[in-house]
Amino acid sequence: MGVFLIDNEKVYNYTDLLASLNASCQYYPLYKTADIYAYFVNLIQSLITNKPLVLLDSDLNPSEIDGVDESMVNVAETVEHAHYANMEDVVAALQQSSSEITIFTSGTTGQPKKVIHSVSTLTRSVRTGDRYKGQIWAYAYNPTHMAGLQVFFQAFENLNTLINVFNKQRSEVYELIAKHQVTHVSATPTFYRLLLPYEAAYDSVVRVTLGGEKSDQNLYDNIVKIFPSAKINNVYASTEAGSLFAAKGDCFQIPEKIRGMFAVVDDELLIHKSLLGRSDSFKFEGDYYHSGDLIEWVDKEQGLFRFKSRKNELINVGGYKVNPGEVENVLLSIEGIKQVLVYGKANSVLGNVLCADIQLQEGSTLTNVDIKKALASQLQDFKIPRRIKFVEEFELTRTGKLKRS
Repeated sequence: MGVFLIDNEKVYNYTDLLASLNASCQYYPLYKTADIYAYFVNLIQSLITNKPLVLLDSDLNPSEIDGVDESMVNVAETVEHAHYANMEDVVAALQQSSSEITIFTSGTTGQPKKVIHSVSTLTRSVRTGDRYKGQIWAYAYNPTHMAGLQVFFQAFENLNTLINVFNKQRSEVYELIAKHQVTHVSATPTFYRLLLPYEAAYDSVVRVTLGGEKSDQNLYDNIVKIFPSAKINNVYASTEAGSLFAAKGDCFQIPEKIRGMFAVVDDELLIHKSLLGRSDSFKFEGDYYHSGDLIEWVDKEQGLFRFKSRKNELINVGGYKVNPGEVENVLLSIEGIKQVLVYGKANSVLGNVLCADIQLQEGSTLTNVDIKKALASQLQDFKIPRRIKFVEEFELTRTGKLKRS
């Protein structure tokens, strides 16, 4: 059997994984560990024995979230022992699992919320078959969150290889991609921006997927240079609903078979409750859940739309509603800018003053004046940040997104 996981130069084969599963008679319902291999063993063990599981970040203080008994973290429970002859039998047991998995939201703002999913909602987008064999995935997500789970299921159900690159430095990510001839990368736009500026092409990568944040054309153009052989997909997924649809370019398309399960009210995308996990925090309007995502239709009949922003991220500047994502896209199109964060600071006259934190690319000599001059030709005056601060790096969430709170 082939390689299951490579983490910090440690190689775990599927033979090792099968032996670990067959040797164990226990699992941890609430498990907290920085050892990604041990985490995956516990995850698979819970699923193939139909046991419930609560996923916790390795650096999480249980007091940060409601409903977690700290005394029960990393306390083992006995499970009925079963011997599996091969990994195909393990995958089959996982696919038929009746387990419920509890995960916590960790968006860019707000306190984590608990959402309970079944294996069927978590694996809605998984594809299996001969065409998916032999893939090598750069594992660029936190494994305890929705995107990390979805990449894991897609790779594991096809007995693919995972190369852990989450929270690695730029040079190390490129080294691992080249050394292991990675074929698939799925990550946040923030992750891909950390790979800039472009220096070399990596032809082994045939598929690049972005998700979790709004992207921009400049980033797409650079990804094409870095991974010239890759098809690029943008995925819409959420902790509440799992993966729902994908895009090519900046337009998403709702699949025809589920098109009737969405509504748009005041530009906000609403999702039918049948597509969601379970959570006490969900608030419904009839049978629909407010996603908080503002969209604009490109072709309503075909289900094509673009994202505009998160509803709670709009900034009131002198009575105008400013979409920080729009301003960020323009900033990111300026040569020499690597990453940006646009936000509002309270102001007694305007409501908010628009601010921008900017990380320049190495060697860039851009000044405050240069940036404002470039913005003046592309944005209305009220959308131009009044305060610009140059920063060395940005704080990220546990899922690798820009932290906006």
